[in-house]
Amino acid sequence: MVNQLVQRLTNLDFKHLINLKKKLKVYIYPNLQGLLLGLFVFFCFLISVFYENNSGLLISIVIFFIFFISIFISHQNINNLRINFLTEYLVEANKTEHINFKIINDAKEKKLNIDLEINKSILQNFNLSDKIKEFKIKYNNDKRGVYSLNKIILKSIYPFGIIRTKINYQPFSKVYVFPQKLIPNQELLEEFKIHQNNNSDEFDGIDEYKKGDSYSKIAWKKSTIGDKKFVKEFKSFKSSKKSILDLNKYSHIEFEKLLSYSVFILDYYFTKSLNLTFKHKDNVFHLNENKNSLNKILKYISNVKN
Repeated sequence: MVNQLVQRLTNLDFKHLINLKKKLKVYIYPNLQGLLLGLFVFFCFLISVFYENNSGLLISIVIFFIFFISIFISHQNINNLRINFLTEYLVEANKTEHINFKIINDAKEKKLNIDLEINKSILQNFNLSDKIKEFKIKYNNDKRGVYSLNKIILKSIYPFGIIRTKINYQPFSKVYVFPQKLIPNQELLEEFKIHQNNNSDEFDGIDEYKKGDSYSKIAWKKSTIGDKKFVKEFKSFKSSKKSILDLNKYSHIEFEKLLSYSVFILDYYFTKSLNLTFKHKDNVFHLNENKNSLNKILKYISNVKN
C-alpha cells in the first residue's frame, strides 16, 4: 500500500501542478433565477421536515442535483481558457484603431454561450468550437501617451441559466498613442522636399529627346514649337543627401504641433523608402525601410517631454 502511494507521488507531474496556479481564476455564483430556485429548494426541504412530506424532499433532491450538475458543467464550460494579447500596441491619437487578441481553448471540449464583456458592456457572445479564436477591440484616445488596457471579463450561464461563471483578465499590454498626423507647414514641406503628389522625384529641367527616353516624360508644349522633341528631366529624391529631422531646431513651433508634423514626415519618408535621422535633445534614431525603426521613433514620440 505504501509502495503504491510512493509510486503515485513520484509519477505526478509537479511542473503541471505549478502551472495550475497560473490559470485564470474561475468565479462561480448563482444569478437571480438561481437564488430564487435555491429559496424554493429551501422551502421544499422545510416542508418535508416539518410535515414529513416525501414529495417535498424528492423535489429538493432533484433540484439540488440540477444545481450540482449546473455548477459542474458551467465550470467546465469556462475553464481552461487563455487570453493572449501582444505586449505592446501602437495607435494614432484621434483615430479609431483595433486591438487584436486571441482566446485559446486548452481543453478538448467546445465552449458554448460565452459573453465577452469590456467596460461593463457585452462586446460579443460566442461559441468556441476551434482551439483559437481571434477578437478585435475598438480603441480610441485623443491624447498621446502610454496607456494600459481595461479588464476583460468572460461570462457564461450555460447550461440551465441559473449558475453564472466568469473569468477576470487584466491585460499587461502597453498601448503607445502617438500624435495625430498633420500636414507640416510650408517651411518643413520645403525643407524635407515633401510633394503632395505621388511623384517623389524633383523636376530638374528640360533636355532634348534621346532614343530610349520614356514618352510619358515628353514636354509636349515645347516639342510642338519646333521639329525636335524634348523631355522633362527629374532629379531623384533618393539621390539627395541624407535628411535630418532635429526637433531642437524648431523651438518657434509649438511642441505638440511639431510632433504631429514629425509623424507626417516620418510616415512620408518610410512610405517612400527614404532614410531619415530623427533627433531630439540627446536622443538619435535612424529611420530606414525596417518597420521596427519607425515604430521605435513613434513609441518615443508618444511619451516624450519637451
